[in-house]
Amino acid sequence: MKFYPLLVFFLSLSFISRAQQEQNNETDYANLTFSPLTPETVKSFQSNTKTKQILVEPGYYVWGLSVVKWNGKYHAYYSRWDKKQEHKGWMTHCEIAHGISDNPAGPFTFVNVVLKAEKMGGWDINNSHNPYALVAEGKIVLYYIANDIKPLLDKKDSYPTNEWFEENRVLIRESQCIGVATANNPSGPFKRAEKVVVKPDNKKFRKIAVNPATIYHNGTYLMIMKGDDLIHKDPFRIQLVGNSENPEGPFDFYEKPVYKQAQTEDACLWFDQVIGKYFMVCHVMGKSELAMFSSKNGFDWQPAKRNIFMKKEFILSDGTLWKPKRVERPFVLTNDKGQPIVLYVAVYDQDVNGNIAIPINYTENN
Repeated sequence: MKFYPLLVFFLSLSFISRAQQEQNNETDYANLTFSPLTPETVKSFQSNTKTKQILVEPGYYVWGLSVVKWNGKYHAYYSRWDKKQEHKGWMTHCEIAHGISDNPAGPFTFVNVVLKAEKMGGWDINNSHNPYALVAEGKIVLYYIANDIKPLLDKKDSYPTNEWFEENRVLIRESQCIGVATANNPSGPFKRAEKVVVKPDNKKFRKIAVNPATIYHNGTYLMIMKGDDLIHKDPFRIQLVGNSENPEGPFDFYEKPVYKQAQTEDACLWFDQVIGKYFMVCHVMGKSELAMFSSKNGFDWQPAKRNIFMKKEFILSDGTLWKPKRVERPFVLTNDKGQPIVLYVAVYDQDVNGNIAIPINYTENN
């Protein structure tokens, strides 16, 4: 009989845990809030000054990142290109840089360039953009996009000039494919896969394969990527989800788009072990907010109960409102249980491109 109270205690804990999970399932982050930026943080961004929460680099455009935790440190992989190439240089002159920090909000100290814009050999000789990193099977797995331009070149042994890039932007856009590189530590060296991981199949999507968002869950790589649909004459961007047992693919993509009512891009993806669902946040073109979707199986998606993850504006700590010209490329960093802890977004304002880290808080349920 002396063990009976102890049994009741543990059963009560189990009941509370199940009740909390059921409550989470009902709310899907209804109690999630974002730490407000300070006016000083915004000033740092607008003056192109790197500090905590701000990842910018003088002389470079910086646009989009992903962050992984490795041996207690946080490693950011971010797109950057020389400002001399103007904003359009993202498509032909971008490289992927690596920074490190003790804090997920930064500041991130530059370490090295892990994938260059101009490469020797391989299908991906031009450009490295859209980094999406994860830790899987004891390695850093880094997905990215590059341009498969070899079939477009007259001289196969020479690298194109800036004039060639300018004259062939439409063809270059349609040469974008997804690749992957792996490393045994965050600084590399990264070994690029010999073959393209995802390219248009002209059966489910066409023209481009970009914006890879990938997680490793239950021994499977799950990816959401962007391509052009088969219906519209002009480019109409859709996102498809596929899976593979290997990081290099092949990925088997579901025919149904994640969301077909509007053009979407820039997905980030995670699996919340507490709630027991997959979540995705993305940029819906023409909308003033970042949208959130959920799925029980990773393939069938619908708007989450909290369908607006964050508006593309910031209420600062002094109560003022900051509305940058562009807020895109969301990336959600999670803890060990897959619960969001930091949101990163790419921001453009006052001729500055950079990434901003926004710590996530949770209010107590009443």
